[in-house]
Amino acid sequence: MNTFIAVCLALIVVELAVMIGVFAYVMLRVKDAAAAVEVAAYRVDQEVLCAGETLRSGWGGTLKTILSAGLSLIRR
Repeated sequence: MNTFIAVCLALIVVELAVMIGVFAYVMLRVKDAAAAVEVAAYRVDQEVLCAGETLRSGWGGTLKTILSAGLSLIRR
């Protein structure tokens, strides 16, 4: 009976060790994914700022005028 209990306790300890290892691996992967999302968000932010500056410049006004003229021609 003592052998059975010892084997069960050993299996529980091994299972917990494996689960801790899996958890650590998953957390490292989540950290990498979070870093990738942060980089992507930074790039999108830069693109939005660049697009905003373009719309505020003369090119943006010209593009708006061309688009509104094109849309008005399509609606007729």
